[in-house]
Amino acid sequence: MLPDDDVPVRRLVVRTTDFDEAHRTMERVFLPMAMWPMEPLTALDMRLDSTQVDDTTTSVVRFGRYVGLRTAEADSYHVAAPVSGVAESRIGRHEPVETTQDRAAIFPLDVPVDIRWRGDCAQMCLDFSRVALELRLEQHLDRPLKGSLIFSPAMDLTTPKGRSWSRMLRLANREARREQGLLDHPLAAKSVEAALVDGLLLAQPHNYSAALLHDTRIAPPRAVREAVELLETYPDRAWSAPALASHVHVSVRALQEGFRRSLDTTPMRYLRELRLRKVREDLMAATPDVTTVGAIVHRWGILNQGRYAATYRTRFGEAPSETLRKRPSIPS
Repeated sequence: MLPDDDVPVRRLVVRTTDFDEAHRTMERVFLPMAMWPMEPLTALDMRLDSTQVDDTTTSVVRFGRYVGLRTAEADSYHVAAPVSGVAESRIGRHEPVETTQDRAAIFPLDVPVDIRWRGDCAQMCLDFSRVALELRLEQHLDRPLKGSLIFSPAMDLTTPKGRSWSRMLRLANREARREQGLLDHPLAAKSVEAALVDGLLLAQPHNYSAALLHDTRIAPPRAVREAVELLETYPDRAWSAPALASHVHVSVRALQEGFRRSLDTTPMRYLRELRLRKVREDLMAATPDVTTVGAIVHRWGILNQGRYAATYRTRFGEAPSETLRKRPSIPS
């Protein structure tokens, strides 16, 4: 049973054999569309798991039956990447894109899409809001866009950048479905969304790729100092490179180049090191009977605790749990 449309739901999990319910679910999660069976005698076995991550929706969908779909004109950017099987998408007047585990399709704005979704196909589907994606690109370019962002419709997932982005998407899908996981924390959710957006903008060709990849302006030392002061003063904020660049009135690439030249690091690497020190301070001030390593790590939005523990040991010569155990317990 679907929740009411006006009830906000962070995660929606549906399994149904009813075609009408499957259709309603697709429209609830994505956008208005027509949907019909391509094999009338084959039973439907729809499974959908969809989660909101900040302003992005990540979903895994399968039908267990060959179906056809025709979407309305979209007002968000959509990426379809199969984890098994094959689908075929015709995006406007472009040639059809056959999506496989090696190739994703990117649906543009304001264009209907025809999809032939085979019964063996399960797809990861990622929806970025128009505002989130285009605002981020404007922040990178440090200027307003002159027209809509238009991606090449087929994304090669076998290139180094394509593979990297695909792994990031799989991680986001897995973590988004973890009950009471780190993506419940706004800091972690915003960081993951930023990584997916930036990865897509850098990995997939689009009409602003040349400007994005070849902007070599450098932030002045004043802007770098202001950025460092912001990070040191508010290390617990959900910072991203675009947000930080916006605060000091330079482009993202200019700020990154300024950090590289002045501090031999990047803004986000500086922030990770700062938070690492803050976590250590919390561990050294905490009492084992009152808190845990996990609670402190979660407070700072650390997404991968295993990798964090290894980084912590390398940086400080001991495990986080050892630092915490150095504090005496509260007497009973």
